[in-house]
Amino acid sequence: MEKSMNKIIHKTDELIEIIIKSEKYQKYIDLKSKMIQDKEIMNLIDDVKSLQKKIINEAYRGNDVSLLEEKINKNMDVLNSYPIYVEFNYLQEDLNEVFQYVKNTIQDSINSVLN
Repeated sequence: MEKSMNKIIHKTDELIEIIIKSEKYQKYIDLKSKMIQDKEIMNLIDDVKSLQKKIINEAYRGNDVSLLEEKINKNMDVLNSYPIYVEFNYLQEDLNEVFQYVKNTIQDSINSVLN
């Protein structure tokens, strides 16, 4: 069993290395860096996050959140007008799917070793 677990760990490390070196991941990191440097984008993202927190609090209190939702939608429309933001989100979703698949595969492999 230990040998099988070591093999899984080794293969996992190889997968991580492949993902990190992939063009898609490198592009994602590059876009993230560029977005962090763009104050307008970061301010909009921070505003959306803040408004989302307010919505949770106001909804919990039973208050109307439609104006807050409207503000979020306006900010999201502006964010989606930035090609860098759109591409970043696309890559993030794509990479998250890859990570989820890898996670599930590793989990299945570990379960098969343990059972």
